Formats: sequence, structure tokens, C-alpha cells
Amino acid sequence: MKSSILLCLLTLLTISRPGFADQDSIRLTDWMAQTDDSLPLSAMTIPGSHDSGAMYESIAGTARTQNLTISEQLHIGVRYLDIRLRHYEDALVVHHGAVYQHLNFDDVLVSVTDFLAAHPTETILMEVSEEYEAYNNTRSFEQTFVSYENNDLYRDFWWTHSYIPQLSEVRGKIVLLRRFRGSFWTSGGIDITPWADNAESDFYDTRNRPVHIQDYYVVKVTSNDNKWRAIEQNLNAAKNDTRGTLYINFSSGYRPILGIPNYPSVANDINNRLIDYFSPLTGQKQHHGIIVSDFISEQLTRTELAGYL
Repeated sequence: MKSSILLCLLTLLTISRPGFADQDSIRLTDWMAQTDDSLPLSAMTIPGSHDSGAMYESIAGTARTQNLTISEQLHIGVRYLDIRLRHYEDALVVHHGAVYQHLNFDDVLVSVTDFLAAHPTETILMEVSEEYEAYNNTRSFEQTFVSYENNDLYRDFWWTHSYIPQLSEVRGKIVLLRRFRGSFWTSGGIDITPWADNAESDFYDTRNRPVHIQDYYVVKVTSNDNKWRAIEQNLNAAKNDTRGTLYINFSSGYRPILGIPNYPSVANDINNRLIDYFSPLTGQKQHHGIIVSDFISEQLTRTELAGYL
């Protein structure tokens, strides 16, 4: 009887202890409000989405990578967006490969800036890259991007410096990760163009802080195990890092089925493995870097953040 009472008391103390992050108690819309201003973005766990605007496909499994709109993703805690833009008649439109996603860059920026205006404690890292074939343009991709960047509706939201910032510097801002040809003097941003294809990449920001990207996206036909090993290795490396490295860890990938890429066959398995990895870490206050996923969900973001907050 005494042991049962003691166990109940210990359980109550554990649940109510200050700073303990219960998954259900996390406010996903403004979770960064619970993070210290002095932390660099590299010392955080940040849920992200791969091909964030890809919700349209003509053949099932071949191009769609998300079930939620960008606005919905932000409201469930996503703070890293992977925005892929085709340069089309001096405008930027969202593509996944050849597939137009019925979304323009203005649509993305309205969703992002509306969210930041309502939640000024948050920051959003936006990876911008050029996708598919340019068509009928009179200027460069960078020049068109800058026309959006300088638009009166959005200009005050951009943070375009070339180094990994502290959270205090970028609350209420979009942090540009530039994966397109250009220069800091024109479009700004952290230059991530050394990113290698279907590989792991290491480079540095302009303050000599390391950036490490894991983006093995072609997964074996027979198993997701190799992809999972790369993800897990980078999760553990981020947790144990002492150099201030910004880890960008893509959990996304596709499996070629009869020569055609299929995304759900990877994500359905890998997302469950991520939940299994993070669930025992609730309340441990460990950082695991940026995790960029297909078919992001509230269950996944909530589980990832519960191990950090």
C-alpha cells in the first residue's frame, strides 16, 4: 500500500515538475516562445517539410509530398519550408519537378507573413531553390526573386544575412537559405548552393559555422533501412554536436517502383520510425537539428518537439 502511494506521488511530481514538456501541452503555433533568445538556430530541434508546396499530382505517389497546406503546416509547428520555384514569364511558381503545384510564390509568402504577423515569437527558415525549366523570361531567377523580396507586402519580414543567427535576431522573420545562383549582395541569405545531389554535404556560413546536410533521397527498392540509418546517424550527431553545426536532415525520399518514383512508400515507414525514435525522449531537452519530412503531421511535429522543449 505504501509503495503504491509513493509511486503515485512520484508520478505526480514528474508530471508537474517545471520545464517538463508533455506532448499535449505544447502550443505548436508559437512553440518558439518557449525557447531562449540566446540560442542559435543550430542548437534547436526544428520540424520541416520537404517540397512544402507539393500537394498535386496526376499519377498517385509520384509528385505529392504533403497533405497539409503551408499555412496548416506552420500551425502544427513546421518552421523549415522547402520552396521550389519555376521561373516562368518573370514570375515564380511552385513546382515539384515538371509538375506545377497550382501555387505561386505570392501564395507562399502571404501564408508565411500572415502567420509571422500573428505569431511574432516564431521564425521560419525558407530554403528557396530553382526548379524545372525556365520559360520566357527577360531577367535572371535571382532578379525575379528580389522583386518578391522587395515587395512592400513582404520586405519587412525577410532576414537575409549570410550567417546562422541566434533566435533573438530572427523572431518574426523569414531566414533565407539560398539554393539558387546569386550573391549575398543581391538576394542575400545563407548560401547553401554547395549542397550535393543525393548525398551528404559539409560547408560553412560566412562566420565559419559548419552546415551539414543529409539528403539521400533515392531509397533502395527492397528496404528503407539504409535511409533510416543515415537519418538516425545525423539525429545523434546533432544531439552530440559541440561545434555549433546546423544539421539539415532530410527524412524524405522516394522508392523507384517500375522506374517511377513513389514517395508514400518511404514516408509511411520513416515517419513512424521518427515517432518511435522521439517518443522516449519526451522532456529530455535535447536538440536534434532540422528534420525535413514528407507528409508532415501534427503527431510527428509534436513528438519531435516534446524531446526538445
